[in-house]
Amino acid sequence: MCREPARACTARHFGFWISDFGLKGRPLRGPRGAGRPLRGSGGVGGLLLAGLLVFMTGCPPAASIAPTSRLEALQRVNDNVARVSQPVQCNGLVSFKFRDAKNKEHTFVACDAGLAFQAPRSLLFDVRHLGGVMAQFGSNAERYWVWTDVPDVRKLWWGEWRRIAAAAPGKLPIPPDALLDALMLRPLPESLEGAQLPVLRMEGDDQRLLFVRLGVDRQPAGLREIRLDPREPYQPLEIIDRLPDGAVAMRAYLSDYRRIGADGPLTPRRYVVYWPESGAEMRLDILKAALRSDLPADVFEFPAGWRSESEQIDAPPGGRPGLEKP
Repeated sequence: MCREPARACTARHFGFWISDFGLKGRPLRGPRGAGRPLRGSGGVGGLLLAGLLVFMTGCPPAASIAPTSRLEALQRVNDNVARVSQPVQCNGLVSFKFRDAKNKEHTFVACDAGLAFQAPRSLLFDVRHLGGVMAQFGSNAERYWVWTDVPDVRKLWWGEWRRIAAAAPGKLPIPPDALLDALMLRPLPESLEGAQLPVLRMEGDDQRLLFVRLGVDRQPAGLREIRLDPREPYQPLEIIDRLPDGAVAMRAYLSDYRRIGADGPLTPRRYVVYWPESGAEMRLDILKAALRSDLPADVFEFPAGWRSESEQIDAPPGGRPGLEKP
């Protein structure tokens, strides 16, 4: 259960829209203080803070125990995520914005969110307003899709996982595989494209796993950085995907890890994610989360009954361009 009332979460989403969504030309940034130490956290200020924590809680702050290897760093994360052994169902609040193919910006603030996930990549993420679903991100073992049902954009975009490399770039404001990675509900891989093992970089409390993507002729095709919490529960706090030129393709901030149930996995309850290339941004606050062994099998079915415009973004050469019906 969220530690703050839903009303407070809603107010925070409107504040987020004013400070982040409402500003043009601002530099890419995360939640205040993300990725950098608090000013005055060392020296006398740090001692005073530590003393205050001991006085209030009776315990000193948890010590940082650095991983001894990349394998240990991966295992800390994956031992926890592996406990997502059943489908997960969540409810919360989501705010997001994106630009469509005509470069028109769409913004949705403090909408109800319903999310279901089953490993390895079955996802249903509904965005609701006034009782109806106005957008959906989904995937199952064979397909992925996004649809919106608002007055000026009623359209379904979809593709097949086996052809994801052929998907037209820029068709989807939020890449389906990137969204799955940002949610951190499945284990980290030991390598990405090209089977290059990650490197563990540690600079004090800044501990990162660096994954290099290899493309044609095993040349670098991108980089993923995962900044880890140096203290328990040692889970990812930030995920950065970079293009070959170093530009940021995705930056995700994850925080407020809490258990599902009494002894379930620790999962993030707050996400702030940016996709700079498409101008898409999302803030998601999870208010309730539960493991659901009884989740119906048809939850992750492809929306074959869609009746408005539809486009297969990975249509093979010679196929009908656009307006494909699933």
